[in-house]
Amino acid sequence: MNHRTVCLWSVGVLSATLALTGCGPSGPEMGDVSGKVTYRGKPLPTGTITFIPETEGMPRAFAEINSDGTYVAETKPFGRGVPLGKHRVMISAVIDHGPNQQVEPILPPKFSSDRQSGLTADVVPGENIFDFSL
Repeated sequence: MNHRTVCLWSVGVLSATLALTGCGPSGPEMGDVSGKVTYRGKPLPTGTITFIPETEGMPRAFAEINSDGTYVAETKPFGRGVPLGKHRVMISAVIDHGPNQQVEPILPPKFSSDRQSGLTADVVPGENIFDFSL
């Protein structure tokens, strides 16, 4: 191989290695977020919780609410955690009565709107526990 071919080959191998090792930005700085949602004093048995950042351009975070009301939030495609900063929060929960029947909301409609729910979270580095009593 001549010198030029060796240089091009080396640059190609280096580029492929960097791409495979995940070099580069891995997304926004995140905090771990978990908690429990209750409604009328009992764990909310189903639903989703969404964290909408007040900082424009930051990704939203989501979590499925477990049958005991607990949740652990993640931000796709970055994985577990929520971007740092202030967030508006919305929570939606319905009962699905099966095919050909309407779903029945569990919560008042205001909670499914981040602008009307009145729920907020300020995510900081490390572990954040946000319990919401509705």
